[in-house]
Amino acid sequence: MARFPAVLFTVAVIAAAPRLEAAPPVRAPVVVTLVIDQLAAWIAEERFASLPPEGGFARLRKEGTSATLVYRHAVTDTAPGHATLYTGADPRDHGIFANEVIDRADGKKLSILRDAGTKVITADGPREAASSSLAPLLLPTLADALRAANPRATIVSLAIKERAALPGGGRAPTATLWFDVGLGRFITSSAVSTAFPTWAAPLSGADMMVAEKSRVWTPLDAAFVAAHAATPDAQPGEGDLDGIGTSFPHAMAAATNLPHAWRATPFADEKLIQLAIAAVEARDVAQPMLLAISLSANDYISHVFGPDSWEAWDELRRLDVALATFFAALDARLGAAGWSLLLSGDHGAAMLPEAASLARPWCKRATADRWQRPCGDAGRIIPNELAARLRKHSDLVAGVADPYIYLVPATAANAERRRAAIESLRAELLRQPGIATVVATRPAAARCPTGDSVEALVCRSIPAGGLGARSAAGELYVALRPGWFFDPEYVVGKGMSHGSPYLYDRAVPLVVRAPGRASAGRVVAAPQGPATFAVTAARLLGIEPPKGATGAASLAR
Repeated sequence: MARFPAVLFTVAVIAAAPRLEAAPPVRAPVVVTLVIDQLAAWIAEERFASLPPEGGFARLRKEGTSATLVYRHAVTDTAPGHATLYTGADPRDHGIFANEVIDRADGKKLSILRDAGTKVITADGPREAASSSLAPLLLPTLADALRAANPRATIVSLAIKERAALPGGGRAPTATLWFDVGLGRFITSSAVSTAFPTWAAPLSGADMMVAEKSRVWTPLDAAFVAAHAATPDAQPGEGDLDGIGTSFPHAMAAATNLPHAWRATPFADEKLIQLAIAAVEARDVAQPMLLAISLSANDYISHVFGPDSWEAWDELRRLDVALATFFAALDARLGAAGWSLLLSGDHGAAMLPEAASLARPWCKRATADRWQRPCGDAGRIIPNELAARLRKHSDLVAGVADPYIYLVPATAANAERRRAAIESLRAELLRQPGIATVVATRPAAARCPTGDSVEALVCRSIPAGGLGARSAAGELYVALRPGWFFDPEYVVGKGMSHGSPYLYDRAVPLVVRAPGRASAGRVVAAPQGPATFAVTAARLLGIEPPKGATGAASLAR
């Protein structure tokens, strides 16, 4: 009995004391940056609304803030685009001025990121073959800024192309992976890692292409494709890539080079999303995560079949479903409020020259097209054919790597000979069909003009570099007329490409989905500069943006 009052006293004290609740755990941010290769703003404007309301694009538009991002450079290709997004700077400052360069000694094309001092690393270990690195990149990336702020952060970058994967992952990622056509599997580089990540190995073994060979690409929603495509299947101008044909179905077993053809199917996107989910599951849950993904199938498909093809419409429909599946997987693992995402494109898209009469509805309007899409003639320039013609004109031509003309090293030591060669070649180029203007890249301007003239856009495309340097652009930049492009040479003389200074190539969508931090359903009318991407992602990660990302405001709080 004597103990009973004490018990009552203890209970009374507990009841009267303020209730102490455990503080909710602070969740490390997971930020996904998703770049859809060759996703033009004009495609987003005209086609996103036609997609089903349960799809991934509809969810992003409903839950996020939408805008248009406009690049300030003329070389609208994959490597410059990704480097610009992730540094926030123009190619003039970050140094990535093209996808490829010419080896002036032998005239061969090389990836701008190829690095003879690195090695390929697969799930089975290192190979003797040279790989790639960010050595030519002059500025820190978003991933570099995150690594500096938090050495333990998880940084994973996934792409089909190395020129898309490396800028997303930066110089010290947890993992950066891309697809190697020669090996038919995903790889990394000794420049960024000493080993292939164990979580990715089951999805990228030596037999990766075995299962893919049995697959057949047919329309996911044939009625949707037929209702929206303005051209017939197998329209004129489409390419037959490695024997998979110009019309549905496309059997992977028919491919003469399966890994090469596989990239130009929605199956490549599927594999990347599988890898992305595996990366999320393997992350350090106590640390912030940057997951950079670049989906390239859209680019390859448009290069081969054109953006108005049945294949391009099916790719968009399949991508919409794939994104919805990916977002649901993120919800299941992180909660709907536990992840943020930025979606954009690295450049836009042109049209097949052969599709002019069927797929150019803007030409029937009374007002000028806001995306500067052409209504006149259009065509392709074959880089190797142009190089052969120019070599007949001058023995000082080393080669052509879209959109530059390279001279042999001997011209670097003789300024007068170089000047004469440049003037002669400029005159010869302006006689070629489809060429609007030719700009000499040396000497580099001390300051670029303001505005969006071709001269200003070209100036912001070309970094200052010593004559003949590996990191230097060609001596002449070739600007083509609207609707013209350098042939991508996947199927020579077929398909289409990009890389022009016009808005249909420079404008891409930008969507920011960040619950509680970016307004849902908001549309920002004012065009955004490319630094907005890096600034917004940095804000969501809680870090300072990379130093090249200046003059932009975040679209997230």
